[in-house]
Amino acid sequence: MNERTGLTQLLPLEIAAQRVRLPPTRVRRYVRTGLVRPERVEGRVELFGEAELARLRKIRRLREDLGLNTAGIEIVLRLLDEIHALRAALAQGRAE
Repeated sequence: MNERTGLTQLLPLEIAAQRVRLPPTRVRRYVRTGLVRPERVEGRVELFGEAELARLRKIRRLREDLGLNTAGIEIVLRLLDEIHALRAALAQGRAE
């Protein structure tokens, strides 16, 4: 996030891939399979924000550290997303 403007910096796919230490072709495959979605697309340029970079880092760790294939990564990410949603709903219920 840019401290002066309060805006999140968006990075093109090639730079995002470099930041998360993945080949751009693999990031494109993850976009095609729906594991990660660009925050915005301008023309043919896919732009990624910090949330997508964090997700790509998580995908890299699941693949490299745990040896999961794409199908396994998809299942783990879906379960983690569900856990996050349930925790958010629980926190909201407690706040009310």
